[in-house]
Amino acid sequence: MIDPPADGGRNMAVDEALLKSADETGQTTLRFYQWAAPTLSLGYFQKSVDRRLHLPSSQSVWVRRSSGGGAILHDHELTYSLALPGTNRWSSKHNDLYGSVHSAIVKFLNEHGVLAHQFEVNDEFSVNSGRVETTDDIPFEHQKRFLCFQRRTAGDIILNGCKIGGSAQRRLSNATLQHGSLLLRRSNFAPELPGIADLADFELSFEEFTQGLLAALARQLNLSLKRANLTKKQEKIVSEIQAQKYDNPQWTGKK
Repeated sequence: MIDPPADGGRNMAVDEALLKSADETGQTTLRFYQWAAPTLSLGYFQKSVDRRLHLPSSQSVWVRRSSGGGAILHDHELTYSLALPGTNRWSSKHNDLYGSVHSAIVKFLNEHGVLAHQFEVNDEFSVNSGRVETTDDIPFEHQKRFLCFQRRTAGDIILNGCKIGGSAQRRLSNATLQHGSLLLRRSNFAPELPGIADLADFELSFEEFTQGLLAALARQLNLSLKRANLTKKQEKIVSEIQAQKYDNPQWTGKK
């Protein structure tokens, strides 16, 4: 699925509906999407009052994800989700799935002259307080920074010392959802985070980018994909989830 830009509530509701479909019907879905307006998504366990920790995004709309991790400012980016039923061999290999999806993205970027790589614990990278050499050397306050792209996890996508890609997972008893973001260029709502266009000479249209990544991920994960849209039943589920959860202030501000 390649969806047009949508608001945060719908984007999160569609991902959850696809996870439920994977759980109930065994359907695998790979989805690419964008955002109708700059949107801050809080990780499930983050406190809503912590929005004050990041002033540039304070005027953006916001939503709470069902997955964990740090906050993400969705603006000039490509977002993906992959919903896998328990029958798919990748569904139970949570760490392998994370690394394999990112490996496919890195290979695609490398083929287009963008020298990205996956973060390893012995990598050096910059944080605002200075240079550190391993994840063990990262002060706790930096490991728990508000923005996801100011954190590092093994397998994250790094370009010129900056994190440009990361993912998170949500699991049901018989299905796994992995969704993540790839920063295309810097946002005025998170100016401290450069994207690919700010760090490398990269000129591909959105359609070329998504089609290339679709092919790369299908090869990496051995998926046979065909173009599809949400069914009427799925659209109904999306509407219900969006109203009950992601557009509900009690859900967004629950923590």
